[in-house]
Amino acid sequence: MDQGALIAELEKAGRDEELKRRVARQLAEPGAAAVPGLVAALGQVGRTAMWGVRDALVMIGPPAFDAVVAARARAEKVPDWWELGHVLRAFDERCLPQYVGALGHPMKEIRQQALGGLQNLGEAAAGALVDVLPFLGDGDSYTRYHAEKTVRAVGRNSGDTLRGIRRGGPGHLRRYALTALGLIGGEAQLGERDLEVLERLVRIKIAADVPDTLPEHRWLAVPGATYEGLFDAMGLHDRRPCTLSMGLSAMEDDVAVVREEGGAERSAFRVFVTPELDGWRLVYADTALWEMHWDVDDLLSRISAACGEAQFFFQDDHCDAMVWAVAVDGAMRRSYWRHSDPEWYGEPMEWEAPLGEDEEAYEDNATSECSVGLACCALSLDPSGVGEYTAMRGHGWLAVTEAGVGHGPFTGALRI
Repeated sequence: MDQGALIAELEKAGRDEELKRRVARQLAEPGAAAVPGLVAALGQVGRTAMWGVRDALVMIGPPAFDAVVAARARAEKVPDWWELGHVLRAFDERCLPQYVGALGHPMKEIRQQALGGLQNLGEAAAGALVDVLPFLGDGDSYTRYHAEKTVRAVGRNSGDTLRGIRRGGPGHLRRYALTALGLIGGEAQLGERDLEVLERLVRIKIAADVPDTLPEHRWLAVPGATYEGLFDAMGLHDRRPCTLSMGLSAMEDDVAVVREEGGAERSAFRVFVTPELDGWRLVYADTALWEMHWDVDDLLSRISAACGEAQFFFQDDHCDAMVWAVAVDGAMRRSYWRHSDPEWYGEPMEWEAPLGEDEEAYEDNATSECSVGLACCALSLDPSGVGEYTAMRGHGWLAVTEAGVGHGPFTGALRI
C-alpha cells in the first residue's frame, strides 16, 4: 500500500489504536525515503491522523528529525508550526545528538522545541545536561522557563556532575550549575562551600534590598511593630533572613513532600514574611492559603491574639472571587466574601462607605466596600503600590510550616 493510501487509512482509523499503530509502522518502513511525504502531510491531515504521522516520523528517527527541523525553519511561524513542534518534542534517545545540535539553531522556536524534547526524554538525556545549562541564563524568559523544566526532568540524578562543575569548572558554567542544583534538589544538593557562599551573599544583598511591587492575589498583613508573634501563631519553624526577590521566588516552589521513617508522607510549606513596609509586614503562603491548609478565620484570630491585628486578602479576577477580613485581639472583627452572592460579617468599619440609593442591600451590615484593592489601602498596605517611596525597615524571613523539616527538601533556585 502506498503512502497516500496509508495516510487515508489513518484518517479513517478513528479510535482504533491498534490500527493506528500498525499503519504508523507501515508508514515508517521505507525509512528516510518516507520522510518528505510524511512531513508534508503533517499540516494536511486531521488531528487523529496527525498523531499517527508523528509516530511514523519518530520511528524513522534522525533523518526525520533533520527534515522536521528544516521544515520548521522555513519561517518564524509556518502554517504547520503547531504540528511540527509536537513532532520535534517526540523523538527518542537515538536523536540525542540531533537535540544537542538543535540547541544551537539560530531560530529561537527550534531551540525551545529542542529543550522540550530533552525534557520529555528525562534522565535518558543526562548526556545533554551540560549543553542545557547556559539556557538558564538566556535573555528570553520563555526559553529560561523551558530550560528550568528540562533541568528538573533531566538532572534528577546529576547532582555529582553539577557539583563537579561547581568545583572544577568550566568557569562559564559554574553559576548555571548552582542554579541547576537548586532546581533539582534545593539546598540539600549544595556542598558546604556553596552554602557558606549563599549565606554570605544573602547578608550582602539584604543590606542593599529596596522595596518593589509585590503580588496582590492572596496575602496576610500584620503590624510591623508586633509581627514577631506570627511565627508561633502560624506554627512556623526554621526562619532565616531573605531578600524580597528570594522570598517571592520561594513561593514558586513552596511545597515539599517529606517521607517519614515508616513511609508516611507529609507536606511542608514555605512562608515568606516581608520586611516592614510603611509599618506593616505582609505574609505570603501561596499554596498553603490556596489549598486552605489553615482555616482563615481561625488563623487570623490566632495571629491577632499574638500581634494585636491580622488581615487577609484574596482576589481571583478569573472567577470574580474575593475576600478581605480583619481580626483584632483574637476575634474576627469584619470580613467580606464574594464568589457569587456577597456575604458580610461584623459591623462596618469607620472607613467603609455606606450603600448608595441605587445599590441593593443583601444584608443589614452591607456597605459599598467590596474591593480588595480599596480595603487593603484603608486597612494597611496595597502590595501593588510598594515602590521607591515606601518606607522599608528590617529584612524578610523565610520559614517552613513543619518542625524538623528545614529548608533542604524544597527545590527551586532562589533569586537573591
